[in-house]
Amino acid sequence: MSEESENVEAVSQPRYEQIVAELRSAASRLPQAQFTIGDRALEIEPMGPGSAPVQSSAWTVKQSLTRLARDIGLPVTTVEQARWTASRWPADRRRKTESFTVHQVLARIDDIAERFAAIDSLPGGKTHWTLDDARRRVGTQTMMPLPPVTAPRPPAQNQCSPSR
Repeated sequence: MSEESENVEAVSQPRYEQIVAELRSAASRLPQAQFTIGDRALEIEPMGPGSAPVQSSAWTVKQSLTRLARDIGLPVTTVEQARWTASRWPADRRRKTESFTVHQVLARIDDIAERFAAIDSLPGGKTHWTLDDARRRVGTQTMMPLPPVTAPRPPAQNQCSPSR
């Protein structure tokens, strides 16, 4: 076997497999980290019915979340989105097998029962949701559109006139 086929770019195949295992482990912790950010932001700035902020002091929600974001070194939009998503998914309704982003997309389903049922109803016999599947479920644009379903073509008609 040549050295070229034993490497994946600049690393050996065994090192590549170590990297993949390490990153799978790290990636599996991402949803929990994002939900933790959202949960703590909710603790600082609770949300009322219909995802409306609960105003409790002279500080505005934006000021509180901006300060929190600055203090933890994240963009305020990341904290705001994590807070909103966490508000839509109580801890006992979150699925560890699904990404935070899938939860975030499915959080757009307004009806609570429908939202909770949706995450448990895997699309088309799949073992987990993809981002595109979640986007299709809520009716937003996907990254990879499904190919159009086409009707079978009728057999071609002979356009030549019979020769005499």
